[in-house]
Amino acid sequence: MPFDHNDHYHPLLLRHLPPGARTALDVGCGTGRFARRLVAHGLRVDALDPDPATLAAAEA
Repeated sequence: MPFDHNDHYHPLLLRHLPPGARTALDVGCGTGRFARRLVAHGLRVDALDPDPATLAAAEA
């Protein structure tokens, strides 16, 4: 799989989640990988993307 700079930063971003965070907004969610990681950390996530096809892939 080719390098994805967005995926590369997921661990860094997850380490900086505020203590007690319960919700997140993922704007430009793409395929939803980061949104799913946030959900795995117990957050409720609203994920948005302007491309309908990409958003459909994220929802699947």
